[in-house]
Amino acid sequence: MKSAENFVDLPANVSMGVLRRKVWQLAWPSIGEFSLLLAIGLSDVFLIGHISKEAQQKLGYDNASALAATSAGQFFNWTMNAVFMAISIAATTLVARSIGSGDRPRAAIFARHAILLAIGTGLIMTVLALFGGKAFIFLLGAEGQLVDLGYLYLGTTAFGLVFNALLVSSNGAIRGSGDTRTPLLIMICVNITNIVVAWLLINGQFGLPLLGIRGAAIGAISGWAIGAILAVTRLLGLWPGLKHSQTIRVQFNLHPQLEYIKEMVRIGLPTFGEQMVFQTGLFFFARFVIGLGTVAYAGHSAIINIDSASFLPGMGIATATTVLVGQCLGAGRPALAERYTVAAWQMGLVFMGIMGLFFVFVPEFFLRLLVENETVVAEASLPLRIAGLFDPALATAFILIGALRGAGDTKWPMYARLLGTWGLRVGLAALFIGLFQWGLVGSRLAMGLDSVAVALFIYWRFRSGRWKQVWADKKARTGPASFAKTGPANLVPVAPAPLDD
Repeated sequence: MKSAENFVDLPANVSMGVLRRKVWQLAWPSIGEFSLLLAIGLSDVFLIGHISKEAQQKLGYDNASALAATSAGQFFNWTMNAVFMAISIAATTLVARSIGSGDRPRAAIFARHAILLAIGTGLIMTVLALFGGKAFIFLLGAEGQLVDLGYLYLGTTAFGLVFNALLVSSNGAIRGSGDTRTPLLIMICVNITNIVVAWLLINGQFGLPLLGIRGAAIGAISGWAIGAILAVTRLLGLWPGLKHSQTIRVQFNLHPQLEYIKEMVRIGLPTFGEQMVFQTGLFFFARFVIGLGTVAYAGHSAIINIDSASFLPGMGIATATTVLVGQCLGAGRPALAERYTVAAWQMGLVFMGIMGLFFVFVPEFFLRLLVENETVVAEASLPLRIAGLFDPALATAFILIGALRGAGDTKWPMYARLLGTWGLRVGLAALFIGLFQWGLVGSRLAMGLDSVAVALFIYWRFRSGRWKQVWADKKARTGPASFAKTGPANLVPVAPAPLDD
């Protein structure tokens, strides 16, 4: 396997073109990974939506019930995923910082603690899903058979939540080391496994049991399990060809060290808060849109799926920015971290700006790719144009939040979400939809102004430069002994980059 790329040992006057190429090296695999995550959801919807008529009669429920039940169960898993993402982002930030400072043993210790935290939180979420899942689905508004079917999916996937936690958290640690290609390869395996197993079991292909919703859940568990095994064995150094070229190697040790746990919680807890603020805001916002009727809600769903395509480059570039900022600050090069962020921001504005222009000028083309109903297309065309206009603001928010995360400055993205989601999106939805009766146009304006507010808030924090001091302040408080260089003797440390900033 190719040795790890050095992203921090660059001259102070390196050109922006070189920096953009470096960003792209990390970003394109992450874009592919996020695309595969989107593909998992779309493939599950497709397979569940194509349960055969014969299978429906045997199972006792139709496609519509199966789709609604699966969505209800997935909503719980998405909510719990906020915990796993918090661990993942903490792992990415702290591993990247340790790699940048030339301390690979410490990076390996943070990766090990990401695994330990994933196991612990995964077990807790399993218990919550098994004993509280049915009540959760009921609170979502499901009734009768839908509650039982939703719990059938959720109760089955509960047994795979530890695998999901390990997959998400371990991939975060791998990314922090500067390796974004391995998570992409892992997610390819996850997708293939999920699709094949679900396809075989949903309709009972080749004489296998006809399981319907439970088959989709087993497909998800199988994908998570394969992904978790691959990611953890990668961190343990068990993949062929890793002996001399791996970035970090984790030692098998189940004994946690409190100082590392505290540091990961310090980084991860605000991220968890940010995700929960966003998810709960989406829940209440969706209630306003649902009240507009079936056609408007169908249009809203179509716009969300279409606009997600423009999010993928921004999310991938944001992930690369997190890694690069973390490594640069670890190496004592804050000016290079800032230049990387500007280069990434420029790329994000171009990619998402171009996609936004397509939505502005030819919205009907994209809508007809998903929806055959011309009434829905007509309802959603102007709102999709409005969505496209705000894509540059979304690019700014994605990428600058990625920079702050790389610096460990995770509280400010949470504050931004509080301001945007609850301060604007939900309130403006009540005003534009409930009072002014602007319908779907009002919903997109509320979402767009939320994006602008978050982008401006995060830009202000980024321009202040205070994010560069977060790691330095932490070291000053804890002292150098808090994270002593300890780790496997066979790891060769990398010399720190020169302090030119």
